[in-house]
Parts: sequence; structure tokens; C-alpha cells
Amino acid sequence: MSQDALENTDTTTHSTGSSSAGSGSPTPVSTRLRQNQQQTQSFSSETASEDEQSKATDSESTDEIQCPECATDEYLVIDEEETYCGECGLVLFRDILDRRLRWVDTGDGREPERGGAPTTHRLHHKGLPTEIGYNSDGYDRPLSRQTKRRFRRLRKWDSRSKTGSSRDRSLRLGLGEIARLVSALELSGSIHDCAADLYREVSAEGMLAGNSVEGMASACVYAACRLERLPRTLKEIGEVARVDIKEINQDYKCLNQDLELATPPPLPQDYIPRLASAVDASPRLERRAYQLSRSNAVGVLANGRQPNGVAVACLYHVFKESGQSNPRLTQQTLAEEGYTTPTTIRKLWRELQGLADDGELPDPDGNLDHFSLPCGTVVGDETDRMTRPYPT
Repeated sequence: MSQDALENTDTTTHSTGSSSAGSGSPTPVSTRLRQNQQQTQSFSSETASEDEQSKATDSESTDEIQCPECATDEYLVIDEEETYCGECGLVLFRDILDRRLRWVDTGDGREPERGGAPTTHRLHHKGLPTEIGYNSDGYDRPLSRQTKRRFRRLRKWDSRSKTGSSRDRSLRLGLGEIARLVSALELSGSIHDCAADLYREVSAEGMLAGNSVEGMASACVYAACRLERLPRTLKEIGEVARVDIKEINQDYKCLNQDLELATPPPLPQDYIPRLASAVDASPRLERRAYQLSRSNAVGVLANGRQPNGVAVACLYHVFKESGQSNPRLTQQTLAEEGYTTPTTIRKLWRELQGLADDGELPDPDGNLDHFSLPCGTVVGDETDRMTRPYPT
């Protein structure tokens, strides 16, 4: 071959190789056939659409797996959430996480729903704590001694950072005491929220100076019960509190005066459902006792007296006038459940008898249908007490 022909061949090979290298293909071989094939593949890959590329990718990933039941990858179906066999229905892979953004309807319009537990005022960190493990990591593998010592120091400084000031420490102790009292008294979540909000307001106003944390926490629980019209006496709070009743009463008066709480006065009818449930009274006795407690004559009688004592006396008077037999409806049992004394019950019962003789009490044989409880309501259930259709 002549020298000019060799130079033309080298020039053609160099230009072809540079164009192929620019397209990202491997170094070309010296044969013209291989060069033409690489040029064709490079051109086709540049002009391919995105859909064809995704299909090629799916086919490549499908070639790597196959259905163990059918022993083939011919019927495999791949979608956004799972990979399954279209012939036998076996699911090979599944992505159960829903990564779509959820929306909720609020008063201000639609807003994106936030994940995780909601924040709450019942805890001092409002439900956003930092938990540091002890003996194992996230994969349940044991930690070394050096790592345990490091985590121990981290927990100590994390605890100190959460309660840096004395006010933060008092808030943490007070909310913990409120949670203990609510659990011991078996109160509802609304009472817990109200008591926690009151204690946070007390802490913000600086009212804890000169008062104990336990006493102010107990006073907040009692104030929450009064605000929600839940019949709880100071004696009941004092039985589970860590301070005496006198201190709770003093802290409650201070709380009521400084925060100007709109506390409604306790009424005898608020205690009737709970007392009737405690002594297993019949529904008619409960409705009749509630009717008596709402009458004008008993309202005048209750002035200046403890409402729980008046409620117990009404229930005992109804039991006596009905002539029924109930071993639990005794003066001693009612006095224990109503946190009063048998002497108070007898005294008020005699006054109720005098009102009945004068005809000032409602007719015992009258219609009590409008005092009936809704279907499915447990007698004496405090959570549904405010929804009962008693007349106002």
C-alpha cells in the first residue's frame, strides 16, 4: 500500500475515534466494521426517548430477579409500591411507606398534615423530647464500654440542659405531679389539659415563690375539676396528694384570686350521678334524686351547706320514700361515698321530710321521662355527665 493511502487511513481512523470518544464509547478498534457499529449505537442512544430508557432500565432490573414459584421473569410487574408476579400473584418486593403529602381541612383552609405525635402541654418539653439509649444501638447491637460511658455523659448533660433554671425544674416536677394525681383520681384528659395549662400559667406568673410544687399542682387539679364542673372534694384530692388539705385549700384560694378564675359554684345535682353509681341505685331513684336537687325548696335548703351533703340527703330521702330494699343504701355507706357524716345526712333528711309534709317537694309519683338518660349511657359516668338531657 502506498504512503498516501496509509496516511488517509490513519486520518480517517483518528477522526472517527475522536467522535466516538466524544460520545462516551470505549476506545475504537482498528477495523472499520467495529467503528461503524459504535457510531450507530452512539447515535441511537442519543436519540432515544426517556420512556424507552426507563423501559430498558426496568427490563434490566427485571432480568436480575424472577418469580420463585413460576421460575421465570416473564410475568413480573413493577409499579411504584410493589413488584409482583402477574401469573401467580406472589409479591416479591413491597414498599409500604406512603410518601405522599396528606392534607387536612382546618378553619383557615387546607394545610399539610404533620407527621409524628402531636405536641401537648402535659409534658414540660411539650412532647418533643430527646431520648438517648442505654445498652444497644438502633440495630439492637450491644454497645462497648467506651460508648456506654459517652452516652452516660450525654444523658447527664441532656437532662441538665432541659432544666437549666429553677423555673424549668419546678415546671417539670409540677407537671409530673399533676400527671400522677390525674392517674390516681382516674380523671379525664380534659381535666389533665386544664390543670397543665393552669400550672404553666402559675409558673409564668411567678406564683410558685413561697409555695410548694406539690401543693400548687394539687390546687391546679382541684381548680380544673371545679372549672369543668366535675364533683371532686378537697378530701378526695387530699387522699392522693402529698400535702395536707389545708395547704391545698390555701394554694387554691391564691390561685383563684390571682388568676381570676371563673369558677362556677358546685351544685348538689352535680354529685347525684356519681353517688347513685357508687351505691348501685336504680335509674328511677337517680332521676327522682336529681329532680329533688333541682327543685326550688332544696335550692333554698342548700344555701350555706355543703352540696355533697345535700345530694346525699336527697338520694337517701328518695330511697326511703320508694320503699325499695338496697343493702348499700345506708347512711354510713352514703357518708363514705359522699365524704360527709351520718349526722349531716340525718339532719338534712329530717328537713327534707318537713318540706315533703308541707307539699313543697315535687310529686314522687310524677312523670320522670324528661329526666331519663340517653340509650347506652352508664349511670354515674362522669365523662358523659355534661351531655345528659337534664332540664336547665
